[in-house]
Amino acid sequence: MNEIAKRGMNSTALSNDLADRLLAGIEDSQSTTLVAGGGKDLIKLSKNDGTWSIGQADEPMQVGSIWAINILSVCHGWICWSNYPGARKNERLGEVMVPMYEQKPAKPAPIDGFSFTEQRSFEAVCLNGEDEGSEVQFKNGSVGTMKAFKKLEDAIKDQLRADRAYPCPVILFKSDKYKHTSYGWIWNPIFEIVDWSDMSGALKSEAGNGPQVTAAAPVAPPRSRAKPALVQEVEAEEAPLAPRPAQRRRPPAA
Repeated sequence: MNEIAKRGMNSTALSNDLADRLLAGIEDSQSTTLVAGGGKDLIKLSKNDGTWSIGQADEPMQVGSIWAINILSVCHGWICWSNYPGARKNERLGEVMVPMYEQKPAKPAPIDGFSFTEQRSFEAVCLNGEDEGSEVQFKNGSVGTMKAFKKLEDAIKDQLRADRAYPCPVILFKSDKYKHTSYGWIWNPIFEIVDWSDMSGALKSEAGNGPQVTAAAPVAPPRSRAKPALVQEVEAEEAPLAPRPAQRRRPPAA
C-alpha cells in the first residue's frame, strides 16, 4: 500500500484544506461502500477468543492500552485474496489502498478469476503501558470491520465539523461476538473512542476540553517516554516515512 507521510512538530493543527479533503473523502467512500502495511506491525483480532495481538509473533496487546490513530493514515481501497479449493494455502493477489482524503480508486479487475473486495486501514501509536511509542497498522475488509469502520468514520466526520484542533481518535481496541448459524461464534472489532488528540499527540482531555473519559489502567506501569508526534506538517507533498527504530518488547505481564 502507499506509505503515509508523517507530519508533525511544526504545528499541532490539521490544516483546513486537508480536513476538508478528509471529510469529503469519507463521505465519498461511504456513499460508494455497501456496509453489511506500510512496514509496521499488524494488529490482529483473534477469531477464537476476540483478543487482540501485535505482529507476526502474535504478542498479546496490553489490556487497557490506548492508541492514537494517525488521521492522515486512514485509508480506503481494495484487496484481492485467492480462494483455492482443497488444502492449497490462499494468498493475497493484489491490493490498492489510498488515503481517505483522496478519492477511492475504482474497483480493479479480478485476478485469476478472484474478485477484489473492500478494505479499510489505519496506523496508530500507543500512548501508554508496555507498548508506549509502538506504531502499528490495522487493515481488514470483513463485514464486521466495515461496520466498525463506519462508526469510526462517522465519529471522525462529526469531530472534523466540530473541533479540527483535535482530529485524531484515541481508541481502545475491543471486540464483541455473535452466534452464526453455520460458523459458530464470530468476533468483530470495536474501536472505542475514549479521547481525541491534536496532530502532535496532545490529548484533548489533558487540555481541559474533554471528553473526560478514563481508560482502563494497563496491567503494567507506562514506560517513561515522551509521546511521539503523530504527524508532521509539510508544504504540499508528503515525505516518506522515516525508518522505525528497532524496539524490544517486554513479555506480557502475568
